[in-house]
Amino acid sequence: MTVEGRISRPPPTAGPEIVTLYDYWRSKAPAEGLLPGRRHIDPVDIPRLLQYLWLLDVVDDPRRFRVRLVGTALILSGTPARAGDFMADFMPPHKRAASLAELDAVVQSRQPWWHRGSVILHRDRYASEVERLVLPLAADGRAVDMLLGITVTRRVEGPPMRR
Repeated sequence: MTVEGRISRPPPTAGPEIVTLYDYWRSKAPAEGLLPGRRHIDPVDIPRLLQYLWLLDVVDDPRRFRVRLVGTALILSGTPARAGDFMADFMPPHKRAASLAELDAVVQSRQPWWHRGSVILHRDRYASEVERLVLPLAADGRAVDMLLGITVTRRVEGPPMRR
């Protein structure tokens, strides 16, 4: 079962990694009503999450999403994404439009997007569920220019996949 959409707060069923990143992101907003920018996010503050994190540049005209960073847990699980790649270049064709629309919704709404469902890129035969949070970042506090994401792959009824 897939559950996804814009959120104002992670649901009670969200994993601890998701909640931790969300709370950290909220704490970094420079002022009420403004979004944090990349400069506000310090990896030293969230070392246990780094393996699950990814960062995308929002490139406009036309809007595309370029990979800036991919966490080691994602690389070890077989994700084809590498720094410099565009998301559309490695997404499975049958999932590409929906995945890019999800990212675009975060840019347009300036709101986080949460997803839990089946694994799209089946690189790990033991992985059965993925949970993802996409957070908007804005250098000026308003115009989203980057997306900070966390993807945690789990076995159903089990802990996050670690390598």
